[in-house]
Amino acid sequence: MANKANGVEEWVRAPPPPGTCMSRFTNAIYNPEENSFLGRTPKRWGIVLTFYLVFYAVLALMFALCMGGLYLTLEETRPTYLLEESLIGANPGVASRPLYETVVLKYSVENSSEYQPYVEQLNDFFQAYSSERWYTAQKECKAEDQYGFPENPCIFVKVNRIIGWQPEYYEPSDLPSDMPEDLVEHIQGLDPSQQKQVWISCEEEKANDTKLEYPWGRGMPKEYYPYVNVNMEYRSPLVAVRLSSPAHNSNIVIRCRAWAKNIIHNKSLKEPSGYTRFQLYVEGNDSGNSTEVHT
Repeated sequence: MANKANGVEEWVRAPPPPGTCMSRFTNAIYNPEENSFLGRTPKRWGIVLTFYLVFYAVLALMFALCMGGLYLTLEETRPTYLLEESLIGANPGVASRPLYETVVLKYSVENSSEYQPYVEQLNDFFQAYSSERWYTAQKECKAEDQYGFPENPCIFVKVNRIIGWQPEYYEPSDLPSDMPEDLVEHIQGLDPSQQKQVWISCEEEKANDTKLEYPWGRGMPKEYYPYVNVNMEYRSPLVAVRLSSPAHNSNIVIRCRAWAKNIIHNKSLKEPSGYTRFQLYVEGNDSGNSTEVHT
């Protein structure tokens, strides 16, 4: 430390240690005079390592306690929050199979390589249903007839699972006014023991005059509800919708709606609910009834 003429004290920087750059570098790594490694003696390194060891051990213990407390509040077969309390809500979605990556399910009746992937996809999908008695009893829209492809394709409609959701069924005496007439007649013609179902109705949005058939029935029986996620072999019920000889070279848009008192139907394109919509475009030659299939 030196004094200036005005009496102000000034710190003078110490000169760098003597030696070459290499010697200074090696001393920074290990200094034999101070017995230090990277600037710390073994004792100082022991203090630092002990501190971080204890610090991270406490963090790990706190994390384990938090995770243990969380898992104690969870159940294996159901989430903590159900229905209205959950993000999913209490209004089930409606979906269809087969799935297709583009906007339109498009294929040519003359080229099996275009529709065969949908047949194979459905084969894989129905593998899980092979032990279901109601499925094995069906005679149409099965793998044996290639699910109607290519001339009479079958689309399978289902209601998505929501744990704990219980449908509120319509009674034959209080069916909604906007329910299709053919579905009303179907419900009223059933035995009372079969009238409590989640019903499915499909209609064409454009006037292509496509005939829709339901070879598996029009509804999903009450025996499948509520879904509680206890039986790991549970399979969602399905309604098969067969498009009988759909028009070739025309875009066909089908909308299928699920019917129950507590299924909210919203046609909005931004927040649709209560229905599913699929588009079909079948390429073919309408000049004759016979179709030659190429592979």
